[in-house]
Amino acid sequence: MKIEIFADLVCPFCYVGNGIVRKWAESLEEEVTILHRSFELDPNSSKRESKNTVEGLAKKYGITEEEAKDRMGSVASMAKKEGLPMEIFKSVSANTHDLHRLLYLAKEEGKEEALLTAFYEAHFAKGIALNEQKEVLKITGAVGLAEEKVLEVLESEAYEDALAKDRTLATALKIQGVPYMVFNETYAISGAQPVEVLNELYETLKNETQKN
Repeated sequence: MKIEIFADLVCPFCYVGNGIVRKWAESLEEEVTILHRSFELDPNSSKRESKNTVEGLAKKYGITEEEAKDRMGSVASMAKKEGLPMEIFKSVSANTHDLHRLLYLAKEEGKEEALLTAFYEAHFAKGIALNEQKEVLKITGAVGLAEEKVLEVLESEAYEDALAKDRTLATALKIQGVPYMVFNETYAISGAQPVEVLNELYETLKNETQKN
């Protein structure tokens, strides 16, 4: 089975949804290939400034920081329930364009899942500013990517075609929000769904396969 997950690295529901799906996939008795597809929620965000997420949400919607925390609290509870580390109130904003490109480098070297997990945890569990190149280099180095290759990507337009392809696919699928998961290029679900929903979809896929 193939699962394509359209997601952004600073999207808390993507972090939780990705964790749920990967853990669920490990419980299945068949081989599952999970592909990350880039989806930039805010492509025009700053690549230099790193604002606290609570502060940024409050400013964006004209609410108090306490109200922003209330809105963010539900996803923090979801993460805790799934055993995913999250300190969401410590997270800071980041432009994710170059991070998505680095994931394609990691994919070529068989390290996509490791880097994806590391980026998610850096942002949501450790409050690391992913706009800072020195922090990104620490993370990519820790998963085994050579610094010279990472810098070569960051200083070029490498993998821009891959991101453009993801944008085209997202447009064709009329994706409005993420996470958005496509199963065997046939069925799709949106949002961080519980295991019960995944099991139901899996049974549907099996029944379709048996019919064919």
